[in-house]
Amino acid sequence: MRAVTRKEVFQMGLRARGAVDRIYVHWTAGHYDQPCREYHLSITGTGGVYASCEELTTLLSHTWHRNSGAVGMALCCCHDAVLYADRSFDLGRCPPTVLQVEECAILCFLLAEALGIPIDPRSIMTHAEAADLDGYGPALAGTPRFERWDLYRLMDHDGVWRSGGDVIRGKALWYRYHRRPDLPYLH
Repeated sequence: MRAVTRKEVFQMGLRARGAVDRIYVHWTAGHYDQPCREYHLSITGTGGVYASCEELTTLLSHTWHRNSGAVGMALCCCHDAVLYADRSFDLGRCPPTVLQVEECAILCFLLAEALGIPIDPRSIMTHAEAADLDGYGPALAGTPRFERWDLYRLMDHDGVWRSGGDVIRGKALWYRYHRRPDLPYLH
């Protein structure tokens, strides 16, 4: 694992253009300072970014049946998180930090630009969204088939809990349409 800058992530995205067309966003179910090799990119609790490989085209096992042509990005958080059968939840002792969510949105924006993909639910989704589509997600909470709910809900800027995918994509779109040349994430 090595620390990487936004510029390096953007360059990785440019090299993967045409071979990668999806981004899956996860949590590690660990602590803030524990990046995981199963993901191309890990974001620590303070917003630091680590890469587990040199190229985003490297095949890693981050999302069941969805690894080919996809980037796996994870927030290092949610140790001891629990989703109950009624879909209420406890994000544990290490819930996603504001810095992690913002960095994730910035990286989704930068990677979408570099990869030439839209910022929409077909191209960028949380593991909870993918798991629901594939029959093992939070829609099945409380059943034996339920397995994954990464980023099922995130608190939005207005203090309301919303779909984690909607929050991340909404923030990524904000960066796309409100970016300024003098902001450091473009350099």
